[in-house]
Amino acid sequence: MPSQEEKQRRKALQNQLNAEAKAGKLASLPMPKEKLVAYFDYLDLELTEHGCDDTLRLTKQFAEAEGLAFEPIKLWLSEYGGYCDCEALANVEEEFENI
Repeated sequence: MPSQEEKQRRKALQNQLNAEAKAGKLASLPMPKEKLVAYFDYLDLELTEHGCDDTLRLTKQFAEAEGLAFEPIKLWLSEYGGYCDCEALANVEEEFENI
């Protein structure tokens, strides 16, 4: 059984790894965090009202309205399984909701 010191050392290492992972996620965002939150809220509202057409049409509309480049967002979403608007909301929001 590990000593109290060893437990503290392991906990500190785990906290450091978690902080580094969070920093890496933040650095990978294709838009500021505040806009990302607004983007997911926008998708939630629009998909509830209009449904998904299996494209990133709503994402493109959001990017254009916010003055963001669409292609980097599209590539970033695909890394996390967001190949259409509903997948972006279901898969990507969950991955980034706690950063």
